[in-house]
This record gives sequence, C-alpha cells and structure tokens, in this order.
Amino acid sequence: MYRYFLDLNQLTSINLNKLLMLVVFTSAISFSGNVSAKSALTLNTENPELAANVQVMASGEKVNAKFWLEKLKSALTQSNFQAGIVTMKADKTKSYNWLHGVIVDEADSGKVLEVEAISPLIGTGVSNLRHNQTVTFIEPNKEAYSIESDSIRKFIPPIFYQDIEQLSDSYQFVMVSKNQIGGRSAQLIRIESIDDTAYNYWVWVDVESALPLRMAFVNKKGEVIEQILMTHLSVFLEPTEEIIKLSEHKLPKPPSSLIATHQETNNWNMSWIPSSFSLIKSDRHHLSITREVSDYYLYSDGLVEFSVYVQRQLDSFNSPLVLQEGAMSFVMVRSDGFDVTVVGTIPAETAYKVASSVKSL
Repeated sequence: MYRYFLDLNQLTSINLNKLLMLVVFTSAISFSGNVSAKSALTLNTENPELAANVQVMASGEKVNAKFWLEKLKSALTQSNFQAGIVTMKADKTKSYNWLHGVIVDEADSGKVLEVEAISPLIGTGVSNLRHNQTVTFIEPNKEAYSIESDSIRKFIPPIFYQDIEQLSDSYQFVMVSKNQIGGRSAQLIRIESIDDTAYNYWVWVDVESALPLRMAFVNKKGEVIEQILMTHLSVFLEPTEEIIKLSEHKLPKPPSSLIATHQETNNWNMSWIPSSFSLIKSDRHHLSITREVSDYYLYSDGLVEFSVYVQRQLDSFNSPLVLQEGAMSFVMVRSDGFDVTVVGTIPAETAYKVASSVKSL
C-alpha cells in the first residue's frame, strides 16, 4: 500500500491553475507508485464495511442484481479510494486517475463533504473536481467553470450514483456468474435493454469493495463495442492527504439556470422516439462547428442520452451520413429542406430511425 504526501503549506494560496497541476501531479505519482498494479489489482481491505459485504453473501441472504447495484452506489458515494482507469473506444485508449473520498467535519455538526477528482494521466486534457453537487472543469490556459451535478460524467454512468429503479421500465437487471478480473473476484451484472433500441450495459462489481472493475457497452449480438477497465485500486479507511487537499479548494459557483422550455423549438414533430426515452430539454443555439442556428433536443432513458439537431440544409452534405466510434453514433439525414443530426450513445440504427422520423409541423 502506498501513501503520498504533498506540501500542505502550499494549499492556502493555490489558485485554479495550480489546482490543475496538483490533480495531474497526484495522478502521475499515484500511477507510478502502482506500476505493478497494471497487471493485478491491489486492494486494502481495512474498511470493516467492505468485509461486511462478503459476510452478507456468506450468510445466505438473498442476493440479486439490484443488491449488487445498490452496493455499487454505496461504494461510489461512500468509499475512500484511488484507482487507475483505462477507457477503450474503437482504436483509442485513454487513461485516468480517479480519487474519491468522504470527509466528515465533526466541528461543523458532522457536515459531510464528498470529494471526487478525475484527471488524465497522459496529455493536458480536462480535469474534473467535484464537491458534493458542484463539478468544476479545469483546463490549462482556460478559465475554470462549474456545473451542478451529483457525479462527474466521464466514464461512470450518472445513474449509478442515483436510484437504479429509475431504469426498471427500460432495462432488466440480470445477475450472472462471477469472473476473475486482475486476480480479483467480480460479480457480473448485465443491464439489458428491454426493447433493443439501446445498448446493453455490463458491469463487473468487485466482490470485496463493490467498486466497478470493468464496464462495457455490448450490442445485441453480445459484442463489446466500448469498455472501461480498472488497472489498479487502493481503498482507505480514511480520506488520503490528496483528498483532504482537494476538499479545501474554493470552486467557482455554478451559474443559475432554468430548464429550457419548448417555446422556441415547437416547429418539429419527432414521430418516432424509443418509448424508453423522454425529452430532458430543448433550446435553440449555434452549432460549434458550423455556427449554424439549430433547434436542439436532448433525450435520455436514465442510462444514456442522445441529442437531435435540426437546421437548414448544408451545401456539402450527402445524405445519409452514418458514423460510429465505439458506442457513440452520429447520423445525419436530409428531409424536406432541412438537415437532421442525431448524436448519442445509442445504436446507429436507432439514431437513423429517430433522424428519419423528424417532420416539420
């Protein structure tokens, strides 16, 4: 087990640029300190609650898929841990350092602060720091900003931090056999799309820590098209020095915003949307690539999302255009004098059917 210490005297005067350096530096030394863990996960099981998870199973209590998904939620929100993550999408891989901790301030009536940080191990991409429901985005040479969210939307589906029952109308939960991942016993839970309009999602939950050792998007043929692997894991009884440091930073406040209404985007009829998906928001804005004005709609089934953009015809475009990278689909079609683009973590055939169904009122 490795512990890492940074100079606490620098904390009080550190700015957001230094905070980015702190997160990245912490990532680098954490990863280098666990080089041997690339091929075998390591785990400190000093937390008595983690041992209790195994005892519950041994006692003969009924255990099903939802039992494990609830354990996963508890581990993601209540554990103190540091992990290495590798994401694999098509031929691209990215690696991250993931820190999480819970700090209880006994001097302030037991106030609880949940701290989470995710930063790239290679390159200078966006780092994220979360304090409870405030998520801050930190990038070199850019002003940091915050949004309201109870999770960092990087590689863990937000629903895993919430009530998994929200997916019951769209997915079924199946507990399969246990597997060995990095030398550790993992329980495979399959979250299966009921109507096949979305991908299936598989998660391998560590039997001891209840943290995710592997996650994957799987198509209806049973093929893994995108996955996330944990390369190493350290669980602590108390928050580490790194977590304590990150907890003391003042983050930018999220802007106050209202949920967009449909008043500006009622010119289109979505004649086919998968029954498991519902409209989250809609508005009108400029696309970042073309700067064209577009009507925008965001749909979600609780696990994944897709966006619909409707705009005037583009000159250099041959319909239909279908692209896919991992679980992400991009479909663009031309219809009745306008172009419709659907982008999201859904099968290409679903995205195409949605795009083709858009009609003007």
